[in-house]
Amino acid sequence: GTGLGLAIVKHIVEAHEQSITARSKLQQGTTFAFTLGKG
Repeated sequence: GTGLGLAIVKHIVEAHEQSITARSKLQQGTTFAFTLGKG
């Protein structure tokens, strides 16, 4: 894909004053995690 989805998610998560992280392992891929409050 274009990678646009991750940029959109990052914008939404940060707009709610929460965080998003990425962990990458060589030749294994990347894991993304984010936190959101209950509301």
